[in-house]
Amino acid sequence: MKIDTLIVGFGIAGMNYSEQLRRRKKSFVVMAPSEKSASHMAAGIINPTVLKRFKPVWKAEEFLNYALPFYDELEALVQTNVIHLLPIHRILNSIQEQNEWGIAASVPPLDNYLNKELVTAKKHLGIVAPFAYGELIQTARVDNEVLLTLYQKKMIPDQFVEHKLNHQALEIHKEYIKYQDIQADKIVFCEGYQGIKNPYFNYLPLMGSKGEILVIECDTLNEEVIFKGPIFLSPMGEHKFWVGATFDRVDKTTQVTEIGKHWLLSKLNQFLKSPFQILQHKAQIRATVSDRRPLLGRHPRYDNVYVLNGLGTRGVLMSPLLSHWLFEFIEINQKLPPEADIKRFENKYFRN
Repeated sequence: MKIDTLIVGFGIAGMNYSEQLRRRKKSFVVMAPSEKSASHMAAGIINPTVLKRFKPVWKAEEFLNYALPFYDELEALVQTNVIHLLPIHRILNSIQEQNEWGIAASVPPLDNYLNKELVTAKKHLGIVAPFAYGELIQTARVDNEVLLTLYQKKMIPDQFVEHKLNHQALEIHKEYIKYQDIQADKIVFCEGYQGIKNPYFNYLPLMGSKGEILVIECDTLNEEVIFKGPIFLSPMGEHKFWVGATFDRVDKTTQVTEIGKHWLLSKLNQFLKSPFQILQHKAQIRATVSDRRPLLGRHPRYDNVYVLNGLGTRGVLMSPLLSHWLFEFIEINQKLPPEADIKRFENKYFRN
């Protein structure tokens, strides 16, 4: 089988790069193991701000302006409601935070996302917010698991291969790459944290952080808002809520822990006073990078080997535009932003 591109991995990055190729009628195959990716478990929150410090995310406006219509189009393709435009209500903890919110909401670009008017503390039953809420707009939740599942089944059923790629069996030639019966002009690795096992890109500082989450059921909570206290509390529909997440840079297993569960419950109980039931406890490893920027680009030695990785906690927000950048870099030699280009690590980490 001869194709233009072999994509390895099918989390949010692999799906969005697939869509870049599908829209341009490029031939491709997506190869991914049966295990669900970290993207399947993620909350799928689109948030252009760093709520801990009231700052914009790197290139927030560009990512947001590309992502929102992109997911609208994907929703139309899979014919299921997968993007939910919901405000985030950030629980404020003091008069000082109220003042800091007001200042941040008056300064570009945050004035596009932060509502200057605080939301009254009495707005939500069952939530403790003695100093009211700061409201973020232009935020949303993407139902990652539903979107990934439906996109695979409806949009790329013939291009998806359930298989864990053996890197040692991959043949890299100057004009093409070959794997089993597939011959492709190029290969794009979208492996998430599993990229640490990739011999072509294991020089990159992909650190990884374990995230444990809970899914709870609570009948009395408002399902039209994403809450942000010490942790996120995000509605999933049918009175279910995503609670998370932990950050563990030492434990690189996907096993849930009692320590993680206790930490999540201790944070949740600080602001949620309504009764709830724990339905699920899950864990996965995020693909985080030492400098907190994505990993995009071409292998230093092989001109037909590429990577799209390191999206961390911002994968849903960033991956549509990152995929677009990588496609244009590959196809028309458009320069990548230097902050995301893996060339930034070549001198320090790559050895011939």
